[in-house]
Amino acid sequence: MEVKKDENSFLENMKEEINQNIKEEEAEEEILKKRISSHPLYGLLLHSHLNCLKVCSGDFDSPEIMNTADDLSLTKLSLHSDISPEASSSELDQFMEAYCSSLRELKEAMEKPLMETHRFVDAVYNQLNDIVMSSSP
Repeated sequence: MEVKKDENSFLENMKEEINQNIKEEEAEEEILKKRISSHPLYGLLLHSHLNCLKVCSGDFDSPEIMNTADDLSLTKLSLHSDISPEASSSELDQFMEAYCSSLRELKEAMEKPLMETHRFVDAVYNQLNDIVMSSSP
């Protein structure tokens, strides 16, 4: 009977330790989420992510519209303002810059075939228009 009690108390202790570890991990995760969401590049990260989603969903008139001077100026300002040279060396800063850059490159890579398709369709449309106009009396 004594062995049973020891086993039960051991299992209870293990459960408590596991629950404590889970709570600590959740707390660390929340702290990291807060650090990321308060980072100076978080706005640019969201902007870049939304631009990728817009390209994927086709929620724009033309890919060229997505590459406006505003996007470029926002990118340049966000990447280099608000961050001191000392702060830019942290792992989070490096991650945020790399992630923003990767999202921008992804968006450009997704836009390229769409722009080519758009140009091709426009060229075909223009050719068909020319044929129709030249054949009408």
